[in-house]
Amino acid sequence: MNEKTIKPAVRTETRRVKILFELRKDLQEHEAICEHCHGTGLMIANNVYGIKGDTTQASVRFPYKHQSLSFCTHCYIGVQKKCTHCGSLRGRASTDCPCGHSRLERDNRRRESEAAQWNEAKKITFAQAWEIYDMLYVDNFDSYVFDDEELGDAAEDHEVDISELRVYGTTKRKISISADDVATTACEDLHEDACDHCDVKSLQSVLDAWCAEQSGTTSYYPDFSVGVVSEVERA
Repeated sequence: MNEKTIKPAVRTETRRVKILFELRKDLQEHEAICEHCHGTGLMIANNVYGIKGDTTQASVRFPYKHQSLSFCTHCYIGVQKKCTHCGSLRGRASTDCPCGHSRLERDNRRRESEAAQWNEAKKITFAQAWEIYDMLYVDNFDSYVFDDEELGDAAEDHEVDISELRVYGTTKRKISISADDVATTACEDLHEDACDHCDVKSLQSVLDAWCAEQSGTTSYYPDFSVGVVSEVERA
């Protein structure tokens, strides 16, 4: 015999709430009242849930609701941003619009920022750089090179002259472990002065030796304060 479908007794009550008030919005040229919440910054949230024991097909879709007021998901405090070029509403997204004019503006800002960063960097020659750095960073390609030949290959692959590249120095970081941190963690569940009795100095020696044996962990990061140029450019 098939089990009888069970549906708990549920009643639905509704309340009509009327609230009359005025909201003042001082808007900039690129702002607009949200068309979804009419400037209130609020929306009705369904808060759907299921009821234990309800085995009806409808319960699979969570038909039960405890509606309440929540923040509008289409705006911030009742206001949406508009694209300054095409006028489209951006909702909660960035004010940057995918339209052609906005993309061009972003590209120009990026190029200006890159140029300013490059102009402010201290300049050294490639000969000097290879005496200091194991790797150099090529900003144009967001990549690293370890000698002049690789730099030349990268420029050739992208069909640009080396003189057009923005090459920077780098900083490097190797794996390291603090004996103080290890001891502190190990003593967390011990008495409050346990860490003071640990031989942290000898542990640090062991950790330093282990870290020195690890290969392939060295990581490089751009140093945008140092630019690398050829002798001709520097002169």
